[in-house]
Amino acid sequence: MLLQITTGIIIGTGMSFFMSGIITGVNTGVDSDFFMRWMKAWGIAWLIATPLAVVIGPMARKLALRIIGQPKN
Repeated sequence: MLLQITTGIIIGTGMSFFMSGIITGVNTGVDSDFFMRWMKAWGIAWLIATPLAVVIGPMARKLALRIIGQPKN
């Protein structure tokens, strides 16, 4: 259980960081206020993405194992 939570936190943090930066840059451009807009967007994205990653991660793993035909561990 601790592994699933830790993995979800790492995935949620990384994905929300990179995606919010890319989307903020694409939608608003990169100027002197970019970093602050990005950090605001990242904070919101992190609050959503991290709990979702913790919850959805184990389900995604089970589905992936089913798709490739591997037994559950």
